[in-house]
Amino acid sequence: MVLTVRGEQALAWGALAAGVRFVTGYPGTPSKGIFTALQRLRTERNAPITFHWANNEKVALELAIGATLAGLPALVCVKSVGMNVLLDALMTVNLSGVSAPLVIALGDDPSAWTSQNEQDTRWLAFMSELPLLEPTYVHNAPQLMHKAFSLSAQIELPVIVRFPKAFAVAEASLEVDPTSLPLINFPKRPSLPSIASGGIAVAQHAALHEKLRWVEQRFNASPFNTVKGDAPVAVLSVGFCATKVQEVLSRVGDFSDRVRLLVLATTLPLPRQWLAEQLQKVASVLVVEEGEPIVETQMRALAHEFRLPCVVKGKGTGDLPREGEVTLRRIGRALRAIVEIAPEVVEALPDPERPKDFTLRFCEGCPFPPFLDTLVQLCREQGKEPIVAADPGCAIVAMGKPYELVRIKHSMGGAVNFIAALAKMERNSQRRYIALVGDSDFFHGAFLGILNASAWKAPMAVIIVDNGGAAFTGGQPHLGSSFDADGNFVAPIPMERLLEAANIPVKVASSFDARGIRQGLQWVLGYCHELRVLIVREPCPFVPVWTAEGLKPKRTEGKIVGE
Repeated sequence: MVLTVRGEQALAWGALAAGVRFVTGYPGTPSKGIFTALQRLRTERNAPITFHWANNEKVALELAIGATLAGLPALVCVKSVGMNVLLDALMTVNLSGVSAPLVIALGDDPSAWTSQNEQDTRWLAFMSELPLLEPTYVHNAPQLMHKAFSLSAQIELPVIVRFPKAFAVAEASLEVDPTSLPLINFPKRPSLPSIASGGIAVAQHAALHEKLRWVEQRFNASPFNTVKGDAPVAVLSVGFCATKVQEVLSRVGDFSDRVRLLVLATTLPLPRQWLAEQLQKVASVLVVEEGEPIVETQMRALAHEFRLPCVVKGKGTGDLPREGEVTLRRIGRALRAIVEIAPEVVEALPDPERPKDFTLRFCEGCPFPPFLDTLVQLCREQGKEPIVAADPGCAIVAMGKPYELVRIKHSMGGAVNFIAALAKMERNSQRRYIALVGDSDFFHGAFLGILNASAWKAPMAVIIVDNGGAAFTGGQPHLGSSFDADGNFVAPIPMERLLEAANIPVKVASSFDARGIRQGLQWVLGYCHELRVLIVREPCPFVPVWTAEGLKPKRTEGKIVGE
C-alpha cells in the first residue's frame, strides 16, 4: 500500500496502528489535523476510538489520564500555547505515571503563522522531564508515533511528540504500510492508586530520573537517529529540520562527501553516547533546529564532557537567527560557513516570511461586522472611547481596518481579566471598558474571569459572540454547541443560564437584528458600577448546524479567517 499523506496524517496512522482508544485536545493549528485525520481513519478502519474536544487543554490531559486509568491508550492533541495550559496536570502525572500509553502530540509554530506568540515548547518537556521525540521525515512518522506509544507503555509515563507547522502540512509517500506495525501491548498493572503527594514526591522524582536514564540508553541505539558520511565537518539536523536540510542539498548540490550529516529525532533525553561517537573526529558541527538553541546548548556541554575537539555552531553563535522559522535560505547561508556554495544559489532558496501588515478580514456572511458597526457608532454618539480587549479567535480581525477597535489581546480567557483590572483601577468616565469573548473561549477560560470580575464589582461590559462553535479553528464543538466531536446531537449548555445562576446581568441579541443589537449594546454599555454581559448569538456560516437530517455545514468554501 502506497499512501501520499501530510505529516499530521502520518502521525495519525502511527497512533492508529499503536492502538489508541481515546483522542482528545483543544482545537488549534498545528495539532487539530491529527485529531481529524484519526476521525477519518476510524470510519475507514472501523476502529474503536472515542473522540472528545475538551473545553481546554488542562481538562483534555486530565481526561486522557483518566482514560489510561481505565486501561485505554490515549492521545492528547495540543498546540504550543495549549501546552502551557495543561502544564499543571503534566507536572504531577510525570511523577504518578500512567497505567496505559499516553502520548501528547505537540504542534509548535515557529514564525507564529497561526499563533499569538513564538515559543519553543520543548522547554516544557525539559521542565516536566518527559521523553521527547521530534519526527524528522513524513515517510517514517508513523513508526515514530508508534514508538512513542511503545515507549510510554514501557516506562509508564507520558511521551511528547513535538513537530512544527511545516511538518504538519508537508507531504510524502509512506514507504511502509502503517497497518503492518504491531499493536502495542502493555502490562495490566493496577491503575489505582494514582496519587501525587509531597509525601512521596521525592521518591517518585528519583524513579522518574531512573526511567530517563533507561530511555537514554535506548535512544543511543534509536533507528530514528542516523548518520551519513565521515567528513571532518558536520551538520546536526534536529527533527523536521532534517527534511529541510535534505531539500537544501537537493537544490544547491549534494556535498555529503564533504559534510557528515547527522539526524536527531530523540531530543530528550539526548543520546549522548551516540552523539559523542559520531563527533569524535569532527572539527565543527552546525546544529539546525526549530526554536531556541536547546540541542545546541546541550552539545556544548557534551563536547566538554567527552572532550570532543569540535566547535559547536548554530543559533547561539549567530550562524542561524533565533527568531522565526528555519527556512531553506537561512540554512543555506549557515552552510556557506562550512562548505563552499555560490552565494547566488543560496539567495535563490525560498525564505517565506510572515506578512508584516495586518491582512485579515471577516468572511462573507460573518455575524461580527453588524454588531461591531453598531458598537462603534454608539460609542461615537455617546462621546466615549471604547477600550476593547479580545481573546484569540475571529475577534482579532477587529484589530485592523476599518475598525482598529481591539487594543488588548493576549491569551485565551485573558480579555475579561485585563479589562476588569483596567476598569477597576482607572475608572475613566470618558471610556467604555469592553471585553470581547468568543463562545469557545467562554468555556475555555473566560467564564471564571467573568465570575471573578463580577464578584470584584468591576465596572465593565462583556460581549460574548456565540457562533455555535470554535469558528476560527474550523467549527469544532464546545459545551454550548448542539453537537459533539462525532457529530451527534447533545443538549447545549446555555451560557446565559450559567451567568444568571451567578446573578450576573445578561441579555441576548442577534447581530442581524438591527434594532435588537442596538438596544442590547446600549444596555451593556450602560453598565455604571456593575459588570454586564451581552451575548450576541448568531451562527458562523462555516460552523456545522443540527438539522432534522443530522449535522450539516452551512458553508464549506470561501472561509477567510482562521486556521
